[in-house]
Amino acid sequence: MSIQSTFRVHLAAPLGLIDTPFIVTTAYASAAGMLRSEWFLVVPDGKGLLLSQRNSLDLSAFPESRERIDAELLLNEALDQATLRLRRYIREKNDVSALLLLARQTEVKPADHNHFVKLWLRGACCGCLSEIRAKSGCTALTDTLEWVHGLPMLSSGEL
Repeated sequence: MSIQSTFRVHLAAPLGLIDTPFIVTTAYASAAGMLRSEWFLVVPDGKGLLLSQRNSLDLSAFPESRERIDAELLLNEALDQATLRLRRYIREKNDVSALLLLARQTEVKPADHNHFVKLWLRGACCGCLSEIRAKSGCTALTDTLEWVHGLPMLSSGEL
């Protein structure tokens, strides 16, 4: 089974006064036909912290299933894994707000691919975007980030 290379961007609930964390999930097939998904969690703490993981699924070793294995399933599983990792990050920070943040479900909402453009224009998390581009095997994502890296950044000054 082959799937189209695709990715999604999700915004998580803000963690205190810092910018909004975001999650990028991918789904694609490797050259050998192995299904893969990735997740990239960017926590905008300082210059940005990137946490990531790649998952592989060999369908030849997978028994016939009632569940359809497709990009949607891979993207949703990657999002669940990244959300759980965000919760673990919050717990590891162990500050006063951690208990309040972990007492409720972690909210994530879909964002569009323009989120990368917004970050790049204001010079936020640029190192993380570069690292995602270098690590990902998803051509849809790497092509998009290659284009974003060619954009100029905003010049800002006090009035």
